[in-house]
Amino acid sequence: MSKAEQRRGSILEDLMQADAAISGASLAKKYDVSRQIIVSDISILKSRKHEVVSTSKGYVYQPAGEKGRPVKRVVACRHTFSQMEEELSLILDNGAMIDDVSIDHPVYGELVGELMIEDAGDMHAFLKLMDSNKSKMLAELTDNIHLHTISAHTEKILDNAVEDLRRHGFLLE
Repeated sequence: MSKAEQRRGSILEDLMQADAAISGASLAKKYDVSRQIIVSDISILKSRKHEVVSTSKGYVYQPAGEKGRPVKRVVACRHTFSQMEEELSLILDNGAMIDDVSIDHPVYGELVGELMIEDAGDMHAFLKLMDSNKSKMLAELTDNIHLHTISAHTEKILDNAVEDLRRHGFLLE
């Protein structure tokens, strides 16, 4: 087995045993390779049907159906970049989490960004990452229209989050 194959196996084991996302930078440091090598390794693992997900916090091993909390709902939203923090806060303040964001692109079809934002700390880390990378919202490709999969432990939590999004004008209906 090649050194690269051994590293990929070890990375997969690390991800399967981790309780939280592992950043590409920390994997690169651990295995003494570049961040780009880690990106390549993760792509190869995904191509082999390993359930590795890239999130804003790093990489996670996520068996199908285990993303987020047990009760899920997809909501259609629309807002500007400057309103993103308010939208995310409304969802979190109700006790829900933001699993992902997706758009329906006219050329590429559905594009999904795994977020896995569980609390205000995660949200601020995400917003800081957006700022430091001078990133734009995925929704800018679709006139700011986007979907979020949100999840919670109860339907009532999701009902409250959706009502707050509606009341603040974020919900697209």
